[in-house]
Amino acid sequence: MLYDFNMFLDLIAKKLAGSISPDEEQLLSDIIAADPKAAAIYADESALYRSWHFKRPVAGKHKHRDTLKVVAVKSTKHARRLEMMRAAAVLLLIISGICFFHYGPPTFGGNNSMLALPFDNMEDTAIHTVITFRGKEDSVSLSDGSTVRINAASRLRVQFSKDKRKVDFKGEAYFKVAPGRRPFVINTPYATIEVLGTEFNVNTYDSGVTKISLVKGKIRVRAMGKDIIVHAGEELVYTHGSTFQLRACTCNVALAWQHGVCHFFNEDLNAIAPRLERLFDTCVVIDDERLLDKRYTGLIDKSIGLMANINNIPAVTKLDCRFSGDTLHIASK
Repeated sequence: MLYDFNMFLDLIAKKLAGSISPDEEQLLSDIIAADPKAAAIYADESALYRSWHFKRPVAGKHKHRDTLKVVAVKSTKHARRLEMMRAAAVLLLIISGICFFHYGPPTFGGNNSMLALPFDNMEDTAIHTVITFRGKEDSVSLSDGSTVRINAASRLRVQFSKDKRKVDFKGEAYFKVAPGRRPFVINTPYATIEVLGTEFNVNTYDSGVTKISLVKGKIRVRAMGKDIIVHAGEELVYTHGSTFQLRACTCNVALAWQHGVCHFFNEDLNAIAPRLERLFDTCVVIDDERLLDKRYTGLIDKSIGLMANINNIPAVTKLDCRFSGDTLHIASK
């Protein structure tokens, strides 16, 4: 079975972080079943992960590290040529130590995590992946001086080269991009953002929607074969395959997540529930469909806890909330 090795590493990272989708988990299982060497790598990394006492998040018992960092060290020309050969040969190189896993603690400003990208040889490349758990955040400093504040349940993949600073991103993050001659390009699931030096927020949580809120500078967004220029103080909302909406940005609302606050305006519980899940690392199930007809405006404040926020949701009908394991069920009283 032929497969992309970097994709295989990403699947292992997402599996250990607990953020893998069913389709991705099936693909990982297929690779492991088809290639004994891949199975050995997965077994070794899983054992290392367990030996360091890292656990999947459990509601109310956050005794795990907040962020999973996967670092693939630079590949030489020789290694890149080997990647074009049979997958087994590549995997053998990995066993020999071309890449390794590193798990690091969360940081919030101050002593930020550092993803050092070596450029002693400009033809070498390095790939760094950071995955945040639900309920957790992280801050990352890049070697070019750029910083990224990453919200919960997000994935950041960084690869710098001599002519481009490339990032693949899904979730929500605040980017502060250092000026430089190399363009800084961010690939989201449905759009590409190109900047030279600026500050902005990217949100791809909602399926098929990319929201970009620009604080400083100017960026170019590419999607559907079009280029859209966004200036400071503007917000672009792109619905995949459909529409662009450029509007004035309410930056204090867009950036409120950095202070543990999430606003919602005239939204139903189907839209609010995923935010509760990300902020408090729990599953939320709406048992009473009648509640889905109601719309709410308010905010979620992470500092006061899950149940206090549920009780603060204004509703004509009082809510009946109960836990079943790690799942919160919501119904009408």
